[in-house]
Amino acid sequence: MRFPSKIVLASSFSLISILSFGQQKKEGTIQNEEFVTEKVRKIEVQPTMSRSFEALNEIPDYSKDHQVDFNFDLSKPQALVLPSIQTNVLGPRTGEELKSPYASIAKNSIKIGAGNYGHTLLNGHFGYNPTAKELRGLYINHDANSIGPTDNAFSSRSENEVKIYSQSLWSKALLKGSVDYRRIATNFYGKESIPTNTPEDAFGVRYDQIKFNGDVYSQTEGKKFSYQAGTEFSSLAGNLAPKEWMSTSYVKANYAISEGLSLRINGDAILSNFTSNTSTNRNFFRLKPSLSYDVLPRLNLQAGINAVQEEELSIYPSVQVRFRANDFIRLFAGFEGDTQFNSYHSSLLTNPWLSQSITLQNTQQKWAVSGGLTGTNERNVSYELKATYGEYAKMAFFTASAADLSQFDIQYSTADAAVSVLSLQANVKMTVTDKIQSDLQVDYTNYGNLGNFLYAYHRPNIQIAWRNSIAVLPKFKVSPEIYYLGGLYGFNPRTQKATTLDNIVDINVKGEYAITEKLTATLSANNIVGKNYQRYLFYPTQGFNFTATLAYSF
Repeated sequence: MRFPSKIVLASSFSLISILSFGQQKKEGTIQNEEFVTEKVRKIEVQPTMSRSFEALNEIPDYSKDHQVDFNFDLSKPQALVLPSIQTNVLGPRTGEELKSPYASIAKNSIKIGAGNYGHTLLNGHFGYNPTAKELRGLYINHDANSIGPTDNAFSSRSENEVKIYSQSLWSKALLKGSVDYRRIATNFYGKESIPTNTPEDAFGVRYDQIKFNGDVYSQTEGKKFSYQAGTEFSSLAGNLAPKEWMSTSYVKANYAISEGLSLRINGDAILSNFTSNTSTNRNFFRLKPSLSYDVLPRLNLQAGINAVQEEELSIYPSVQVRFRANDFIRLFAGFEGDTQFNSYHSSLLTNPWLSQSITLQNTQQKWAVSGGLTGTNERNVSYELKATYGEYAKMAFFTASAADLSQFDIQYSTADAAVSVLSLQANVKMTVTDKIQSDLQVDYTNYGNLGNFLYAYHRPNIQIAWRNSIAVLPKFKVSPEIYYLGGLYGFNPRTQKATTLDNIVDINVKGEYAITEKLTATLSANNIVGKNYQRYLFYPTQGFNFTATLAYSF
């Protein structure tokens, strides 16, 4: 239901953040942090620290027992706020934050690479004397193509990033902080024609982003109360008119009232300003209190509300039921509503070729019902099957701009319209043999009641990803991947006609060879079929492309 009066939730959010610091002294070590759902469904936040920007991935020793990585998180809401738009298929490939099992043995790492399309890559991490309780480091990344799919400089792109971070484990909490600068550049190479003697940067879009992050995690072992809280400030500006700054705070807290009964509170607060044709303040508050109750040893019920404050207050239900028949069969079902905050930055990550006159609206998940099952034999197979059906208002679609077909507008379904979405998802991870791992993910989405839209433009109906890892030799690993996107449509506003885009079949293969314990050579080949698919209308992607790299830890 919705209330016309504004009710500020920030005071409740601030109170929760203040309470989160009342912890007892507890020593610990540095591990990986995550919300962990135990069999009794007691949520705990484990204080950890990991070398998140470390060196290259070591070639695993497949001669030892190897188990598949089971990471389907039952503590997350099972309902789907908004169907995802996959953009990591095909190019351009971007840099990655490298990780390593070397831990403190290798404080530093560097990776260099080059390939066709004028591809250059430099990726590195430089740590400062990491210990069990302290970690500081510098991460750098450069990833660029000097030429692109249209065989001219107007389809070049680049990404550059510098990040400084620090993590400290205190007696009562883990503290994390970072400062991150990133510069992204790409060009409107989807233009119908480019006038002669045009400067190379005339049709480019570049933006700079700086982010400050701070997080605190409680010590939770043996404690009734646990929490995680953080704040991020980001500023985004570029050579085009739009710019945005955002301050985002969150808190996750759990209080064990008694055995099998706990109170869980999640909250978000976003203060934002977006400037395009006009300057607009966009504030967003969300508070999600709920009770988690173990009805039976194998049956858990979590029920609460989801209160979202925008121009007015919206209150949605939130109900989750989980039943564990055994480790291999765990059933879940849910019913809830929510609102997704759509920022300029999140829109650019999906489509970098946005016009200067876009508007931003938040997408409302009026309601969604979901269900499925998940499980693992804790040895070589894990899986998740899930179905979701719901109704959405103000869903975003990207369509080419009538003023310039190389740029995209964001169009929304009306607030009164109820776009229906059916989503079917399946994910299976297997260790086929002690040398072969396989991960298959299939997502099918059907959109209905689109109102003034004929199709769900640039939102695929089906997405398939099949990733594999094969240890050919003790020091040589091959990783073949196949991606498929189908059911893509674009819209030409000048002809007022929809365009059916070709289905995408993206086949990639990467080979890694451990020359020494700390030196690894990699050769990756992408889009082996060599077709210039259009993920977005008028924008062909790179054809066959390859990159050779050397990575060294020291």
